[in-house]
Amino acid sequence: MEAGGLPLELWRMILAYLHLPDLGRCSLVCRAWYELILSLDSTRWRQLCLGCTECRHPNWPNQPDVEPESWREAFKQHYLASKTWTKNALDLESSVCFSLFRRRRERRTLSVGPGHEFDSLGSALAMASLYDRIVLFPGVYEEQGEIILKVPVEIVGHGKLGEVALLASIDQHCSTTRLCNLVFMPAWFSPIMYKIVMLRNDIYRCRASGIFLRLEGGGLIAGNNIYHNAEAGVDIRKRSNPLILCNQIHHGLRSGIVVLGNGKGVIRNNQIFSNKEAGIYILYHGNPVVRGNHIFKGRAAGIAVNENGKGLITENVIRENQWGGVDIRRGGIPVLRSNLICFGYSDGVVVGDEGKGLIEGNTIYANKGCGVWMMSSSLPHVTSNHVSYNGLYGVAVFSQKDGVSEFPGGHGAQENFSEDGDAILWETELEKEDDPLRRPITIALVESNSINHNGASGLYVQSNEVLHVLTNVIHANGDRGITVAQSSQLTRVANNSISCNRQSGVKVEAQCKVELRGNGIYDNRGHGIITKGDSTVVIENDIIGNRGSGLQLLPRSDTKVIKNRIHSFRAYGIAVRGRAKALVQENIIFQGKTNKTIFQQITNNRECIMQNNKFLVFKKNRSDTWRLVNPPARPHLENSLRGPSATHSGQKVTAMATRITARVEGGYHSNRSIFCTIL
Repeated sequence: MEAGGLPLELWRMILAYLHLPDLGRCSLVCRAWYELILSLDSTRWRQLCLGCTECRHPNWPNQPDVEPESWREAFKQHYLASKTWTKNALDLESSVCFSLFRRRRERRTLSVGPGHEFDSLGSALAMASLYDRIVLFPGVYEEQGEIILKVPVEIVGHGKLGEVALLASIDQHCSTTRLCNLVFMPAWFSPIMYKIVMLRNDIYRCRASGIFLRLEGGGLIAGNNIYHNAEAGVDIRKRSNPLILCNQIHHGLRSGIVVLGNGKGVIRNNQIFSNKEAGIYILYHGNPVVRGNHIFKGRAAGIAVNENGKGLITENVIRENQWGGVDIRRGGIPVLRSNLICFGYSDGVVVGDEGKGLIEGNTIYANKGCGVWMMSSSLPHVTSNHVSYNGLYGVAVFSQKDGVSEFPGGHGAQENFSEDGDAILWETELEKEDDPLRRPITIALVESNSINHNGASGLYVQSNEVLHVLTNVIHANGDRGITVAQSSQLTRVANNSISCNRQSGVKVEAQCKVELRGNGIYDNRGHGIITKGDSTVVIENDIIGNRGSGLQLLPRSDTKVIKNRIHSFRAYGIAVRGRAKALVQENIIFQGKTNKTIFQQITNNRECIMQNNKFLVFKKNRSDTWRLVNPPARPHLENSLRGPSATHSGQKVTAMATRITARVEGGYHSNRSIFCTIL
């Protein structure tokens, strides 16, 4: 058939079904067919290139979004080089680190080592031709000058990985080189900073870390399978700044990745799973960017930030870890943003003693413990998160300190990171830069979060420090909306929506200092607010439609109730039990549908003062009897919300959540984290 007999789009659709040999035969028919096959570059040739398991994207890993000039040519080069190596490469019990290139079939093998043809790598390279193989026999090879690679060669270590070490500074002028089964160390005359490239290796059963970077080391570590190592899969320290990309790091006997000693790096799009300790462990001023990783099924925390560690931790999926999804303590101050933290066997996020940081825009979902468990003394900022369907409290705030006996072992308790005395020196090397991602925080904040459908109270407070709870939506939790069990300093609860919780909207226990201002407390199954506190201020709230009393004041409580709108369907608007001290002033109190009075007070209680309150009786023919018009229903959030909106972050984590499903059981919670420390 003539190539011009059908429209080009139809030809491309037909030819999309052909395999590589058939495309080659078609291109040999005539010039017109040859050009037709070439025109498939962005369709069928692209599909073949990306679908080949032996080939990567031509611009992988640094620019995978950039199209090559020709998909056909890229596929051709990959195919020919891969076919050549498959036919002729030696089977070595080693790691493979290489760039693919096409080589001639007949080539020389040059042997280097004691008793062999050449004494040094440099002398062998001087005699090497295109694509020759240079075999280094076991030993340490130190080159006194810089090695220049002018022609493509293959440099192979003989024996097992680790038996051949190369101390050299290499300057590559040729387009490609194959390096196999070698351990590289910086030469004495090389600059401190060095870069490595490790692509598609198996790195396993090392007696220490799988990959160790120090002395400002950098480079690219991509597409490797790193597993069953005795220490960390990847260890980054001493200002090293590598790109750790698209690796599988798993089943390590300690952590997956450790960043410490002012180490940095970009850790992106890796799968980190089934490690004995933290998936990623950041400490001693480590400050990496951790983005887009899948961290799951670890035996400890997903990510641990300790000992003044920092880091930007964003857009990761952290799931099914035995301890906290993210654990922050002892000076850790990361930015934790837009992550999905779910299905953990303990708490979602733990902020322990002296932990700090910004926890923003995360989805913290279906963990067996609390969504967020934190020390108020650590001054964390928890904002714009979605905290839902966790087994215990949505957010729990405590003041107790971490005890030494709480550390069951591992990194946090036993490991000595002070190799060559480095830990002492790191304290004098601190980077002094200002980080715009972290703003000064002087008060612990729980702000602008959605806290819903958790097994116990949405927010539980047992604290001796000041705490602000602002502009949150606390909805449909399995116990109360907010429980303040201890608060010797002021807990300020302002502009929150607290609705449809299984018990009371808010409960304040004895000897607590709480201010409730500008909240909307609606449709809870118990009382709207119940207080035993000795210094409770309830001002300008809407307490409407709760099944119990709108506000219940218990014996020995001391409460100011000012300028609220209060209504209860079946019980009293305000109920005073026993000898309660109260000032009830300038409130609007609506009668419910029952014949109960609007206000209930124990007789002869002279300590309860009523002033200037307005009582509205329910009228059957008027539906607007207790309409909330001036001002409109609270909370009023127009001027209250601060910081970035949670909407964009929520869309990201919702998309991630669709990939994961699991079942989590609920349960009872004591006043501490299930596992309140991290290895």
